[in-house]
Amino acid sequence: MEKMELIYLTRKNVIDTGITLKEAVVTAEKVLVEHGNRNFQNPPKPGVFPLSDAFLNAMPAYLPGLNALGIKWVSVFSSNPKLGIPSTMGIIILNDVNTGQPIAVMDGGYITAQRTAAASGVAAKYLANKDSKVMGIVGTGEQARFHLNVLTEVLKEIELVKVYDINEKITRKFIDTMRKQVSCKIVDSPSIEAVIRESDVVVTATGDLTGKPPIFMEEWLKEGVHVLPVHNHGWEFSALQNADKFVVDDWNQYSTLFHIDDYNPKLPPLYAELSEIIVGKKKGRETKSEKIVSMHEGMAMHDLALASQVVKVAKEKGLGIILPYME
Repeated sequence: MEKMELIYLTRKNVIDTGITLKEAVVTAEKVLVEHGNRNFQNPPKPGVFPLSDAFLNAMPAYLPGLNALGIKWVSVFSSNPKLGIPSTMGIIILNDVNTGQPIAVMDGGYITAQRTAAASGVAAKYLANKDSKVMGIVGTGEQARFHLNVLTEVLKEIELVKVYDINEKITRKFIDTMRKQVSCKIVDSPSIEAVIRESDVVVTATGDLTGKPPIFMEEWLKEGVHVLPVHNHGWEFSALQNADKFVVDDWNQYSTLFHIDDYNPKLPPLYAELSEIIVGKKKGRETKSEKIVSMHEGMAMHDLALASQVVKVAKEKGLGIILPYME
């Protein structure tokens, strides 16, 4: 038997590959083209829930067209920032598509952050008004930073970003950091409502709000808004139900995982999967006044495609550690 090895990449290794958010958006759109052409395997992710505000998901996928096969094991523990550690962490394993051999193990947290924002960037490309001037962001953690960078790249006319977070210290750090990275004005708003009411694009990037009353209200949404919830919960159900277009990344996964309770009594009416719009099966934004909500549960396909790209560059740059797997 031949000696088998795999490459191990830390978070720093992943970052040091230098793959940009702009490149991640390109990869995300390629993945969605494969999804729209139904050339993929991406089963709904099973999860476990060790705490009331925490979950872990197993996310396998196979993309024949991009030669990507593997799984992500990811955790979201909303209280982690109080401990000084990230709320989202994970490991990605890539496998050889011909033999199943594990060929790479790497940090999945940074890739998760990149691909989540990249998917939102693709959605905004097709669903937001191109002349959007004001962006609202609720929650000023890692996803807020990635989303601001991506969306100001996609929506070139953004002039003002309104933000809110219950943690004033985190908000101040966010504003100080992001003012050095983007040219638009960033202001701290007094409330969630103040953020949402005047925004052309709204990103809600709080911790997971499963089982809690909604804090984002339909009546605050202006005409022509594009809403990008990073997490499934937190929005008043009527905002989803009454949207002119309700779009998701993968309906099979979304409908399987959607938590039906007193606040979300049934599934919202689906207009399209985002990939259907990208490949031309459905129309994207058709009028300036449409209120469009696009939900992204997060597809493993995105993680594995980006992880494959990371491994390729890491090997070219000599990053990571080669580990024996089987001898």
